Amino acid sequence: MVFLQENTLFRILFIIVIPIIIIICLLHPNGKESLQMLGYQYYNSNYGAQVVNRKEDLLKTDITTKLRFKNWSQSPLNDRIRNQEFVKDKLTGYISNLNLEKHHSKFASGGSHSHRQLGGKNEAEFHKDYDSLVKCEDLQYVNTVEHSEWNKVLDDDLLTLRRDLLKNNDFLGKDITDPSEKNWSEEEIINKHWFRFGGSSVWLDKYECHLVFSRVLYARKGVRDHPHVSMIRAQAFDRDWNEIKEKRIPYNDITHPKDLDLELKKLDHELGLFPCDSIKHNTEEFDACVVEHTKSKIVTEKRKEKIMSRYFLTYPTVLDIRYRAAGDWLGPEDPHVIVRKTKDIEEPVVIFNMYDGGEGARRVFSFMPSRKNTPLLKFNINDSGRKFNSWEKNWTPFFHQHLAESAFSRGSIHFIYTFSPLEILKCSLNDGVCSMVFEAKTLDLSKDNKFGGWRGGTQYIPLPEVLPQVKNKQIWVGFPKLHIDRCGCGLKFYRPMLSLLVESNGAYHQELAVPDIDFDMDVLSWDQKGTHCGQLNVLSPNAISYWEVASQAHHSKKYEDYMALSFSEADANTRVIVLRGILNYILEIYEKKAIMEDFEVSSKSDLIIGRTLKCVVQKAKEDCKAYGKSHPEPKKD
Repeated sequence: MVFLQENTLFRILFIIVIPIIIIICLLHPNGKESLQMLGYQYYNSNYGAQVVNRKEDLLKTDITTKLRFKNWSQSPLNDRIRNQEFVKDKLTGYISNLNLEKHHSKFASGGSHSHRQLGGKNEAEFHKDYDSLVKCEDLQYVNTVEHSEWNKVLDDDLLTLRRDLLKNNDFLGKDITDPSEKNWSEEEIINKHWFRFGGSSVWLDKYECHLVFSRVLYARKGVRDHPHVSMIRAQAFDRDWNEIKEKRIPYNDITHPKDLDLELKKLDHELGLFPCDSIKHNTEEFDACVVEHTKSKIVTEKRKEKIMSRYFLTYPTVLDIRYRAAGDWLGPEDPHVIVRKTKDIEEPVVIFNMYDGGEGARRVFSFMPSRKNTPLLKFNINDSGRKFNSWEKNWTPFFHQHLAESAFSRGSIHFIYTFSPLEILKCSLNDGVCSMVFEAKTLDLSKDNKFGGWRGGTQYIPLPEVLPQVKNKQIWVGFPKLHIDRCGCGLKFYRPMLSLLVESNGAYHQELAVPDIDFDMDVLSWDQKGTHCGQLNVLSPNAISYWEVASQAHHSKKYEDYMALSFSEADANTRVIVLRGILNYILEIYEKKAIMEDFEVSSKSDLIIGRTLKCVVQKAKEDCKAYGKSHPEPKKD
């Protein structure tokens, strides 16, 4: 009886309180968004499946309710993106971790060699049968994705940048002039000695902008692959990729006032930046005020900017990265960016390599632009059995889904150290100490199972957060870079790849690899005079800016997803393109191919991985040769 009375009382309170909360939310300036977020969180926690048992279950998951309550005000998607023209591409990839029994029952019509019998055979027989029975067509996966007809070059004003560095940056200013430029115009100096490319972009929900980190280099010899000094340029762009000037993003580790607008008004008044309109009724005082403002404007605004720089980083800017070295090849190179996201923080982490004069070696560093205190960090290995090479670069960052949160710790970051063989590093973002958590020797891979042309490209990101997680597994998607020599298109051939990385119980493997993608582009030639093959033919993936699911079909459960990818041509520009259907492409391998649910570390791993690798390399070389035939180098006179 007491329970019933309490239950009735609870219901009455619920009926009274909930409408009051809704009314308050709607009357509040940000009430609609708050109510929408409340609904999203409620449905996400109560009706949206948080975990599914198998990867193929992601094809059957209904996320329509979660999408209905999603707060789209902070999303990078808009109608322009969804309504633009898209072109279909057939992508050919190769799976690993083939389930031989399922493959046999699904695809084979019988024969003297039964895949069903392989599990019971000894090691020698397994190797012999697997090698003879599993061909590239068995591992091949073909499906469709789409790319936007629209793509945009992300520009920068290098002339203004140079002027600003010479005037305000004593550290870099001394390294960006040369006697040969004495009689040149500023435009001539920029055209001959300055280059910009490799822009890596990420979207920040909290600040509703893309942040783009590019490599800008000064080459006093006029050769872009022989720089004197490099730097990392940081810019902010809106949803439509228009640059935002004077975009201020607060430092995460600095205390900010609760009412920021009020404090800014107080600061303006203190510095004399208040408007003169309030004294318009007194002509003499108004004119004197305007004159005084005009005289002191530049000095006063500099004072304000200096004060604001203690609390905010203002874009565009050049990251304050100091180096100790002499000669050429100075400064940070090859910036890549990834977003670190916790319950309270959303911040970019920039990864790059730089020559360390103190150590006499090229090392990998991180820089956290949204940190005022010790933003720069060098990574070192803490393993008596391993040492870094003298030349380290092309590490591929990714975050585990469950980040440890602490007021005293920045947590850790993982890197794909090498792709073939696959090796994984885990590094602290507090002190830079790294350990190898997955090594080639774990699988006892042979020398034949190594391919140096599979290199770092974009960061790796998890599946969109609106999807549930798979029990005891983590899944990431990224675009590595293919780099092969003398394959039929110039001396070197670079293209984006597409890769699916899966982790379970500490074991990592690449479940799918697409050898090369070109978005049907005629790639800018190295001499920038056409699209022919020549010295180098370079299309490099830089970063995944976002990956969002916009809707889901009611019956088929297919997803409408969009991914923005930044890339560079010929080390000469930065472009961005939108891809549609990547999520369906990735997940449908579990419907169309016979893949083991778990990757087992065993003596058979070497052969299984090696067979897929051979198919990937073979297809890449075929595509390179075909591109070379359709884009021949011009005959020399």
